[in-house]
Amino acid sequence: MARAFRGSGVKLTSPYMLRYLGLWLAVTVLVVLVFSITSFILLAERLTGPPLRHFVAVLSAQTIGVVLAILALALFTTHRLAGPFIALKRAFDDVRAGDLTRRLRFRRADTHLVEVETAFNAMMESLEARAKASEE
Repeated sequence: MARAFRGSGVKLTSPYMLRYLGLWLAVTVLVVLVFSITSFILLAERLTGPPLRHFVAVLSAQTIGVVLAILALALFTTHRLAGPFIALKRAFDDVRAGDLTRRLRFRRADTHLVEVETAFNAMMESLEARAKASEE
């Protein structure tokens, strides 16, 4: 059975991204700021002139790099968490619309959801068989 490609689901994961992304960023920015401020306080007393400017530039670049890395991690993990829920919602919507041939397939990496996939597909096979039996 060919599986229709409906896109990556990024549009549907955006509500989740905003929640988790905010949490990731808040914690990360707090940690980075505390680290940066304490480092600056400890080393600013010893440095003056060009070494101090170089230190501030390196510390700023590190802070920006860490925040961007956490942003990327938050987007990736949110997409990985929301993906199975989106697949379930789409399957439920298809069944509600009357498609009893609908089967559920999660990503290969979602091995922890194999039982859910198997149970859903068995349920759909049973419903499809009952619908065919009642038609005859």
